[in-house]
Amino acid sequence: MASEKSPKRARHGESTSLLLSELLAEDVASIATQIGDASCTRPVLSVEFYDAAATDSTAAGVLLLLPSWQAMKASALRNIAASALQRGVCAIVVQGGTEADLVEAFTRDLLSQLPLLQITPKVTWREFEAVSERAIGEHAPGITASLLQSDYLYAIADTIAEVFGGSVSVENHARTLLAYSTVAGQVVDEFRAEGIRTRQVPESVLNFEQYRLVLRTDGPVRFPQYGEELPRAAIAIRAGSMQLGTIWAIDPDGHDADQPLTAERREVLERGAQSAAAHLLASWRVTEADTRRREQALERLLNKDEPSADDLAIVAATANDRMRLVAMRFAADTAGPGDLRQLLVFCERQLHARLSLAASVVAGDTAYFAVVGATGARLRDAMSATLRACSRVFTAPIQSAIGGETTAAAGLRTSRAETDAILRLPHDPDHPVRSSADVSAALLADQLVALFAQHPHLRHPALREPATDRRDFERRSTLLAWFEHGGASGAATALRVHENTVRYRVQQTIDDWRVQLDDPDEAFALWASLVAERAQQRAQAQTT
Repeated sequence: MASEKSPKRARHGESTSLLLSELLAEDVASIATQIGDASCTRPVLSVEFYDAAATDSTAAGVLLLLPSWQAMKASALRNIAASALQRGVCAIVVQGGTEADLVEAFTRDLLSQLPLLQITPKVTWREFEAVSERAIGEHAPGITASLLQSDYLYAIADTIAEVFGGSVSVENHARTLLAYSTVAGQVVDEFRAEGIRTRQVPESVLNFEQYRLVLRTDGPVRFPQYGEELPRAAIAIRAGSMQLGTIWAIDPDGHDADQPLTAERREVLERGAQSAAAHLLASWRVTEADTRRREQALERLLNKDEPSADDLAIVAATANDRMRLVAMRFAADTAGPGDLRQLLVFCERQLHARLSLAASVVAGDTAYFAVVGATGARLRDAMSATLRACSRVFTAPIQSAIGGETTAAAGLRTSRAETDAILRLPHDPDHPVRSSADVSAALLADQLVALFAQHPHLRHPALREPATDRRDFERRSTLLAWFEHGGASGAATALRVHENTVRYRVQQTIDDWRVQLDDPDEAFALWASLVAERAQQRAQAQTT
């Protein structure tokens, strides 16, 4: 099936200056390679999927995506390549197979005339299309191609402002200013100045109605002066039926809104909207695709003992990089998947400002963050600041855990087990950021609970059955206190009873249970069983 026409596609005789060699050298250098040595001097104008039912409509200057080439016969592939060469296609794009397979399928003769691009296995077709289309848009006429990617929308605004002579703003669908013009001598009113200061269009009934009109109209719309607000021309930014935003230009000569715009001003607005739509849509696609790839790579790193070089490359980590894993989740069960995703995005922004964040992902009920190169102290400070910010946004309490330092080559599976164990402990609001060093005793007790649950015969014989009456509870608590506080005196203070009471209970326990506390091995087994029982009771109390 042919893809929907991209807003970056050339129309009405316009062209771009993007050559295939430039695309391969810069934009898609890391995700595609050329098979063969053919060259193409025609500018790349668009990206299309091959449609067997519409071969005659394939336009010159396209990158022709051929997803299922391995399922086709060699004769069919050669016919497609010959037709593409005849119609002026810039390149055929495939995925999978070896170079020898491709040469055999398409023949060296065709590959010496028509470039064949092979995208890497972990790159999706959607991502390749988005990267290519954004590169095409950046080479569109009227927009400075040498500007940095982050300044692309500002270049669009400046191009329009140079024609209108007034300030121009590029806004998203939420009426947030994404970019504004910076041309010297442009006309600016207070309404626009306030929007630039706050990055948000001021609310008013008039503004709402103006936006509704712009979004319902194909092409530019003119508005006369209203009070101190100077005349404006606006146009919707859209990709197909998807509303992406608007462009607003102050028009110092536009006091008569009934007069049509000049051809030059209409053209620059339409071109700007077209380029902005392509940029916003492609940026969303690339960002979404890149985020998905990084999340999938991190999830594999969390689950594999031996991480692959490809996954490390995706999260921009080398084998020798020192890494730490941070895990966060809501302490309450009331939070849903949407809340957890919001927590991930919010904490990403907070941590990015303080640390080198390799990747993040939601797995189960936990958000994981892989951090490169941070010391334990720095990471703890960053996490504390992040949780303080979270407390102003989320009503549910949040647990966090910091894993020990590891290397990227060693993977994060062990670190995940460590952070998960910390998060299983009861939530402590007074100590929201915890590492295993902070809670080593509690972690050991938690592991003892799991060990005895899996192997009940390892529990001390006297404690294989739960306590049934008050006297039994007192014996267990007294004996545990006796172990932990080094004898009767410390246990009496902890339990707030007389020392003789402690001595009496301990002696009764020795007699009834027939234990030998002077035997180090039996004493250890009894102590471990008591510690596990208490940890289990605390976990059950937290659950209820």
